[in-house]
Amino acid sequence: MREGTTRQPPGTPNRQPRTRGTVLRRVAVVVLSLVPVAAVVAVGVVGWIGSERASHMPPKVYRWQLTDYPNLRPEAVTVQSRAGITLAGRFFPGQSRTTIILSHGYGDDQNQMLPWADFLNRAGYSVFTYDMRNRGASGGDAMTLGALEQEDLLSVIDAVAARPDVDRDKLGALGVSLGGATTILAAARDPRLKAVVDDCGFSDVASVINTGFEYFLHLPPFPFAPVTVRISEWRTGQQLSHVRPVDVIGQISPRPIFIIHGLADTAVPPANSARNFAAAGEPKQVWYVPGAWHNGSREVAGPEYEQRVIAFFRQALGQ
Repeated sequence: MREGTTRQPPGTPNRQPRTRGTVLRRVAVVVLSLVPVAAVVAVGVVGWIGSERASHMPPKVYRWQLTDYPNLRPEAVTVQSRAGITLAGRFFPGQSRTTIILSHGYGDDQNQMLPWADFLNRAGYSVFTYDMRNRGASGGDAMTLGALEQEDLLSVIDAVAARPDVDRDKLGALGVSLGGATTILAAARDPRLKAVVDDCGFSDVASVINTGFEYFLHLPPFPFAPVTVRISEWRTGQQLSHVRPVDVIGQISPRPIFIIHGLADTAVPPANSARNFAAAGEPKQVWYVPGAWHNGSREVAGPEYEQRVIAFFRQALGQ
């Protein structure tokens, strides 16, 4: 045996030293195997954030308050919802017992509807506003994008119709954004609502969540939106994917519906109202307001908005 050499014992396998290339290849395999896991985690995290935004929002502050409308004389009311929570509301008596129920938008509270309550009350109508679940002074752990809000609104209709100072045969409703979609859902189930105004409501939850990712989070809807819907359903216990005003709006007919939408709305694009209008039965009318952002038609159109809404209720309900 030559000097400086060693002989391996018999039966010992040859072990080649690891080269730099071998190590790099193994590292690459490990990293690549982790990429799908990281992607799934990322989608899940974004989906959780999206579901949190869909079900919880911080309180809103408005440029107006109740004292800005001296003609409004509020009576504080509580309503026990059939969905198991207490809703805080206000009844504003008018010259007439004909009453309009107002439902606010997503993440807002009943103070949002004070300008609507004001012009309708000045037109002679009694008005009822309320805080949706998980908003204002109402109960509820989370917003459910119409799934339980429609049950709450049906309970509000029960309470308003039972009042001696209300004509139960002359009830109308107006909702904005989520309130508009909720009003469609409730009116389709309750014929006591004789006339409906939907201002910038959505056609279905999936569409509005898709848009929400682009508008609020600046992310593509897929794959985040479907995951958000599933997580939201798990967190709320409600089948949000089944919340589709477009599927039930036809049941409001032959009661009249007036759909309003701003053409500059990027939060809930006017295509939502186009779908709802196409699915609605007669009598129906639609008004697209040029230059109006989400829930901005009243401010942009000004007196014309008030005149059109009042004329609609006058024709449907009288004074």
